[in-house]
Amino acid sequence: MFADKIEHCRNKYSEILVCLNHSSVAKDEWLKAGGILGHLLSPRQVESWLMVGNTSLPKETAFEGSLEEFVSLFPKNEIERSKAILNSILQGAVAEHHNEIWEFYSCNVAIMGCCMGEYFSIVNRKEI
Repeated sequence: MFADKIEHCRNKYSEILVCLNHSSVAKDEWLKAGGILGHLLSPRQVESWLMVGNTSLPKETAFEGSLEEFVSLFPKNEIERSKAILNSILQGAVAEHHNEIWEFYSCNVAIMGCCMGEYFSIVNRKEI
């Protein structure tokens, strides 16, 4: 099922983020379905990519952790820029391995605020 759904996303969406949630099973499924090992990013690699700036990610990028972890890596000191980058990535498809199943959806982030400062919240989640 994963292979069929990810192939559908590859044909339909310009950006795909695959969140593996630290699962070796999910990583194996993604690789067997045509994922490219060089497109698998660790949190450190995402931070490095953000520091370099003005570079794009591959059409399909996998992240070792969850979507929440991915979003938390984006700097809050340039929150509007971070929001724009995140929303350009998330407007496509997100495939997330969660509780031994794959979830496919699109979403956005919104900037929220509280007494502790500003943070991102995942909003407008739509199942694919």
